[in-house]
Amino acid sequence: MAKKSSSQRSRKGSKKSGSKKKQNRTIFWVAIGLGLALVIILAAVGFISSRPGKSAGASFDESVGQPVDRTTIGDPNAPVLVETYEDFLCPHCADFTAELGPVLMDLVRDGKVRWVYKYRVIGGSDSLTANMAAECAADQGKFWPYHEELFRRIQEKGKIAVFPNSLKKLAADLGLDTDQFNQCLDSKQHLKEIQKIDQAAAARGVNGTPTIFINGQRYDGSRSPEAFKAAIEAAK
Repeated sequence: MAKKSSSQRSRKGSKKSGSKKKQNRTIFWVAIGLGLALVIILAAVGFISSRPGKSAGASFDESVGQPVDRTTIGDPNAPVLVETYEDFLCPHCADFTAELGPVLMDLVRDGKVRWVYKYRVIGGSDSLTANMAAECAADQGKFWPYHEELFRRIQEKGKIAVFPNSLKKLAADLGLDTDQFNQCLDSKQHLKEIQKIDQAAAARGVNGTPTIFINGQRYDGSRSPEAFKAAIEAAK
C-alpha cells in the first residue's frame, strides 16, 4: 500500500484546521448574538419597571402623588371634599367609576379634591362580601386599585366577580399578601364597621347609589365629566 505524501497530509490538516476555525467563528457570533439579545431584554425590563403609574413596586399614593388613608385619598387641606356613596353591584356606580373616577382622580392629583369613598349596601349579602374584600385590601393600602379593578371585573364577568374565590384571586393579581387577605375576608373582619357606615349613610338620607356630596352638599346635577368638574370647581 502506498503511503500518503506529506503534501496530502498537509492539505488534510489544513482542511481540518479551517473547519475548526470556521466552527469557532460560528460559536463566537452566536455567543455575541445571545449576549446582545440578553442586553436588549434586560433594558426593556428596566424601562417597563421604571415607568410611573400602576407598577407593582409603587404604592397607590406614590403613583397619585397624594396621601391615602384607607378609603380616602387626597390632600387633607384640599379645598373640596367629595364623598361618594357606592355599591359594587350597582351598575350606575360602575359607570360613575369608569367615567367620572378619572376626573376626580385628576383633581386629587392636583391637590384640589379630597375623595372619600363610602359604602352603601344595596345588593344584599354579595355587596357586603365585596365591601369586606375592599376593606381587607385597604388594610394593605390597596383599596383604590382594588376598588377600580373590582368594578371593572364586575362589568366584565357579572356577579361571579364577587364570589369569595374571585375576590381572593383579584387580591393575588394585585400583589397583596394573600394569606393576610384571605384570613381577613374569611373571618368577616370588617363586617361590623361596614354595617355602621351603611347605617350612617341611611341616616343621612342616602337611599340610592351612587350618591355624591360636594363639600357637604348633595350633588344631583349632570353626570357628564364637564358638568361634574365644573360643579367641583365652583365649590372651591
